[in-house]
Amino acid sequence: MPPSDPAPRSGEAAPGATPPIGTRGRRAQRNLGSTTSFRVVMAGPVGVGKTTAVRTLSGIETIETEVPLTLGAETASLPDSKTTTTVGLDYGVWKPTEEISVALIGTPGQERFAEARASFNAPWTRALLWLYGDSPTLATDAESWIGSMGPKSLPRLAIALTRTADGGASGAAALRPVLERFGAGGQPVLAADPRDRDSVIRVVSAALDLPEVAA
Repeated sequence: MPPSDPAPRSGEAAPGATPPIGTRGRRAQRNLGSTTSFRVVMAGPVGVGKTTAVRTLSGIETIETEVPLTLGAETASLPDSKTTTTVGLDYGVWKPTEEISVALIGTPGQERFAEARASFNAPWTRALLWLYGDSPTLATDAESWIGSMGPKSLPRLAIALTRTADGGASGAAALRPVLERFGAGGQPVLAADPRDRDSVIRVVSAALDLPEVAA
């Protein structure tokens, strides 16, 4: 009869168990051989920078599903430089170390493509919500998006604010009551620029509840 696995010492995980991640004990990983895999799904309104963030951070050529933008209620306020919109899932991969691989997924901002956001509910997925920090309806926007993402995403949610003039402090203060109403008052809210690699690393690391890795 083969010997049984020894009992774990105090503080050790049982053989084959997946250790918790970060201070909040989240579990966002899958072990594939010697590589630990994560997934971050990005949501937010049209033009906020989800596709740009995936493109900025990915170490592979990204797969994008952008098509020419048509004007409507959700797109009327966008700048003239915004000429395309995502209709499916954008995909990239970030490898901060040889042992860690993070799938980066950008979802459509328009409500008519909302079915593409179903991946939020996968248990090993983290949600990164991008919002316009200078929007006069920031709190309402956040409430609508968080509600649409479903309750399972709340313990796995981080929020990135673009276009902030004060480092995101006022935006974070405005969003804290919204998060508390959803029972998610402790979730991170950070200022971010989707064009800046270090900035995207910071918010993706926050979504994963991992130490920030410069890679």
